[in-house]
Amino acid sequence: MTFDLNRFRATLDAAHVRNDDPTTLVFDNYLRWKGVPAFLVRPVFKNDAPPAEVFVSPHFTVLVYRANPLYTTLCTLGASYRTIPFSRASFGDERGVRYEYIMHAAPSHEQQVAQLLALIAEYPFIHTIEIGPGYILPVGEPVVPGSSMEYLYFTYPYLDDGRLYESDPWGQIERPDLLIQMLWVLPIYRSEAQFIRTNGMEAFEQRLQERHSRIYDAYDMLRLPVVEHVP
Repeated sequence: MTFDLNRFRATLDAAHVRNDDPTTLVFDNYLRWKGVPAFLVRPVFKNDAPPAEVFVSPHFTVLVYRANPLYTTLCTLGASYRTIPFSRASFGDERGVRYEYIMHAAPSHEQQVAQLLALIAEYPFIHTIEIGPGYILPVGEPVVPGSSMEYLYFTYPYLDDGRLYESDPWGQIERPDLLIQMLWVLPIYRSEAQFIRTNGMEAFEQRLQERHSRIYDAYDMLRLPVVEHVP
């Protein structure tokens, strides 16, 4: 859907003042980082859930960017409504961490990926589980029709954010009262999931980046596996 930028921003500002909803901070960050989205996708959630079961912002949206003619970038807006379970302890920080999520897909897969992002946003709260960089989520079915990938891998968006490891990365919002980070969600094969568990994140990401620099297929839902078999 197309949208009125000023009206949309005013709605998010009001939610921030009224409910301390940080979605407007995330939207501002996306505007600085990636610009104005081409359009929005509004996945449908239960609208009669009690407050304790509202896992994402009431204004949850998927922002769609089409800067690349081959692959669309889809970003959640409003997934960081709540703190990730157990993250205060694992981060050693009373703020814990909140996440937004980024995926890439061919234009023909935009709708499926938008719905998948909506499910991902609620997943840690529905299952009371901590996710973060290195987490592998079994989907149980192809991520999109025709794909043989049935797992999702979470990592920092190192192919998107050239400032990721600098002092002020685009993929992070840090304030005294909250920490929001962006995670890249990458569909992977079972063999790749096994490789990550056996050899670690860095070994997999190095292989992925090496091939992506030659073939530019890390975002392709129909790509060949980086790892065929795990020794």
